[in-house]
Amino acid sequence: MCNDEANRPAATGPVIAAEEGDWDDSSSDRASSLASSTTSLSSSIFNHRVENGRTYHRYKDGQYSYPNDEKEADRLDLQHNLFLLTFYYQLGLAPCNAKDSGVKRVLDVGTGTGLWAIEFADEHPEAEVSGVDLSPVQSTALPPNVKFEVDDIEEPWTYSTPFDYIHTRMMTSSICDWPRFFKQAFDHLEVGGYLEIQETDLDPHCDDGTLKPEHAMVKWLKLLGEAVEIFGHPFVDIPNLAVLMEEAGFVDVTIKTYKWPVNEWPKDPHYKELGSWTHANCMEGLEGWTLAPYTRALNWTKEEVLVFLAEVRTNMKNRNIHAYWPIYSIYGRKPEEKAAEPASQRDRIMRYGGRADGLLDGFAAFKIVSSLNRSQLQITEDNASERLTSIASSTHSLSSSILQHRHENGRTYHKYKAGRYNYPNDEREMDRLDFQHELFLLTLHDRLGLAPPNEPGSKVNRVLDLGTGTGIWAIDFADEHPEAVVYGVDLSPTQTTAVPPNIRFEVDDIEETWTYREPFDYIHCRAMTSSISDWRKLLQQAYDHLEPGGWFEMQEGHVRPLSDDGTLTREHSLSRWADYIEEACNIMGRPFVNVLSLVEVMREIGYVNVTYSTFKWPLNTWPKDEHYQTLGHFNHENYMEGIEGFTLAPFTRALKWSREAVDMFLVGVRNDLRNRYIHAYIPIQLIHARKPERLNKD
Repeated sequence: MCNDEANRPAATGPVIAAEEGDWDDSSSDRASSLASSTTSLSSSIFNHRVENGRTYHRYKDGQYSYPNDEKEADRLDLQHNLFLLTFYYQLGLAPCNAKDSGVKRVLDVGTGTGLWAIEFADEHPEAEVSGVDLSPVQSTALPPNVKFEVDDIEEPWTYSTPFDYIHTRMMTSSICDWPRFFKQAFDHLEVGGYLEIQETDLDPHCDDGTLKPEHAMVKWLKLLGEAVEIFGHPFVDIPNLAVLMEEAGFVDVTIKTYKWPVNEWPKDPHYKELGSWTHANCMEGLEGWTLAPYTRALNWTKEEVLVFLAEVRTNMKNRNIHAYWPIYSIYGRKPEEKAAEPASQRDRIMRYGGRADGLLDGFAAFKIVSSLNRSQLQITEDNASERLTSIASSTHSLSSSILQHRHENGRTYHKYKAGRYNYPNDEREMDRLDFQHELFLLTLHDRLGLAPPNEPGSKVNRVLDLGTGTGIWAIDFADEHPEAVVYGVDLSPTQTTAVPPNIRFEVDDIEETWTYREPFDYIHCRAMTSSISDWRKLLQQAYDHLEPGGWFEMQEGHVRPLSDDGTLTREHSLSRWADYIEEACNIMGRPFVNVLSLVEVMREIGYVNVTYSTFKWPLNTWPKDEHYQTLGHFNHENYMEGIEGFTLAPFTRALKWSREAVDMFLVGVRNDLRNRYIHAYIPIQLIHARKPERLNKD
């Protein structure tokens, strides 16, 4: 591990007062349980509970009473096909399942093996599909637009961007508070978005009286209902869920009912086929559904359960018993808001990234508008030169590696100079970078930097933005300084195509020798720590390529969150995340640096008027001060959206973690990020300095 004291910023600004109160999103009981329930790598998240010859999830043990082993996974896939047969090969009945629905963000709650999510992603390549479950049992062979997360949906949801469609299936007896679930789903839907649940009743029905109360199958389900009632996750009356959805605010709530015969007793070929699949589903699942509830809640022995199930199987095979289960699809829509967002605000955001004039409507506002302008990265050799006409002799040719992307763990990364930058370059990360730009503007009171070239009325001729990312800083600067020519350079060609006429984007590696023929008046870089292997070399090259009197500025965030009141401890997942990511970046040869340590390096190189400034970004809305609370709101969105991208490559490449291990560990990190009893912040460090007008002859 790194010595975090050595890397700790020396000055972090005034202490921020915390707002007092009990937070709904992080109660004290919940906060005290985080370490034990969701954070340790050797904890319950990774292990399985082996019981009666079956395996069960150990994370949030008992929240789901059925197995998570290979046998159950195979049954879930079989059951998925049974639903397809029932719905005539539709994945759901809500309008979002139409091939031309144009759905963008989809959440599959209780995703299980992930088969529904994978198939939806295949059918809707334009959509980003997320699946969440307590167990990491999903396939690793995924379409590029699907990702899986391990989390507990009964905890407060922390998704930063709303969904167009939320789907869940067979969650009765797994959710203890349906009104709360519907409220969270409603709150995390886009206006006009849909929630769909696909469920079955506990008790089978029979229209001709051939299923008797004395049948073992009836007794089995009665006892199963009693057992899960003891667990606190009862089976519920499914049609009544439609009423609860309406109470949560959903409109156009629709119930559609189907029948699953217990075996092949029906005469109708379609129902006979459904009966065949249902019979296979039940015969395969009977033991798994019964063992834990009966042995844990009713104190039966495994042997007693198996003997009893022999009678139940006999009933299920009996074609003289004309039983079936009602199957329901219930879906509803989040209504349109009474007042639409003013067009002027959207226009302001659209115009080259906008300004942080006020508190925007979270990350979602940027998802809506930024994707409209940004290149989709579908560039070929033939049109590359047209798009990147500004690439001069200082840049390498646009070989295939520049234009291609590396797909890894469901994210895309630059392929040109692969490994030089360990964070994604996909649309999701580009949207986050644009959002982070607004956070910097809010921090600097709507200025693009603190160096004198950013002052009103300043005149500059040539400007260079290192690691330009989406290009939003360069575009904003070019827009404010029409007299300047602004260059943005990055390893990835991910910049927008809607730009002012005085801007040029280049693809190059700034760690190679610079060959720009003309010096710059202002060189800017942001969030480059952990991406540079030799800071002295970079600072020297910047110095050498400045005009006398020109300015260099860097804006960085420290890797390690701090708290001034001790509420963030070394035991918290957030602190351990910083430990691990520092270790990983050290291994990769691109360590995080304390920006303050670069002040002396810059003076040694020859910079003068070296000025160091610090700010604080709270990690959520815990501060009492309104300005810091707004910063906390923005930064919480920034981290919740970015934490996966920050973590995946360093942890999997350098520390050799699996994707599943990363996902599970991040459950605890996200819980810390939303815990308002943890008064943590990120130190933001800025340095600007000048190249002297005349060099000292000595």
